[in-house]
Amino acid sequence: MKSKSLLLLVGVLAFTMTSCETENVSETNATARQASMSTAVAAAPIDNLTPCVHSELLAGQRYDAGDIKVYFDEDNLYVEYQASINWYLRKTHLYVGDQRLIPLTRLGNPNVEFFPIQQTLSEGTQTVMYTFPKTNLRKCFIISAYAEVYRTDSSGEIVQVESAWSTGERFNEESWGMYFDVCQSDCSN
Repeated sequence: MKSKSLLLLVGVLAFTMTSCETENVSETNATARQASMSTAVAAAPIDNLTPCVHSELLAGQRYDAGDIKVYFDEDNLYVEYQASINWYLRKTHLYVGDQRLIPLTRLGNPNVEFFPIQQTLSEGTQTVMYTFPKTNLRKCFIISAYAEVYRTDSSGEIVQVESAWSTGERFNEESWGMYFDVCQSDCSN
């Protein structure tokens, strides 16, 4: 876990040194430094919480590969990737923050390789949880969740590999990358 956090920090620092938009980098890095990753084993913080925002994880623009669930408690925001039956998460890319600061290509498409939260799950998993302190977030913000997913048959063989986005508003008409809005005032447990 420490090596993943160190890798995340190195990636964020590399992004900081190569970015032209210092305002974007400073807010994104602050959020990234405060995010922590955990797997389903450590999902205890949300056991007594109800998701206040829910978005489908849409694979290949048409397959229900799972859900993105958003939870709040007194101190934290939790973003959970939950794969559907026979679907597995291979890689996640997550942006939580101001819409104006999301990493985009020159054509206005989301650039997931520069999303501050990224995790490779070489064994594949069905649940991943990210935790963010609420104090680092604005009252309203966006979440854009991307994943590389795969589906297995009854014998466990991989039969399908897809890109997947959380459903919501499209960034533009040419891209199927999406985001959804979250306001802390709409979510009270």
